[in-house]
Amino acid sequence: MSTKTLEQLRNFEKEQEQKSEQLKADCLNEIEKAKKSVDKKLKEEKEKLEKKKEEAITKAKQEAEKESKKSAGEYKKRIKTLESKASKNIDKAVDKIFSIVLEKNV
Repeated sequence: MSTKTLEQLRNFEKEQEQKSEQLKADCLNEIEKAKKSVDKKLKEEKEKLEKKKEEAITKAKQEAEKESKKSAGEYKKRIKTLESKASKNIDKAVDKIFSIVLEKNV
């Protein structure tokens, strides 16, 4: 082979190596971009799920508070009713005691 042909082969080989290296670098860049994209999507999805979780917790707390207030209102009503009945019973008892005392004194 002539030196010119050998030189052309060496040049061709160098060009191919450079193209191969460039292709490898491009592939690595694309892989890195894809990784960043996936990481970004995962982060966004995690944030969405976290937001949904917080909303569910807030809703549950509000419902629990509402139910608690309802129960407290019912208990207050019941207590007032019982207090009223107790007061009437005390009044009746006092009246009965006075009537008994007055009957004995008469």
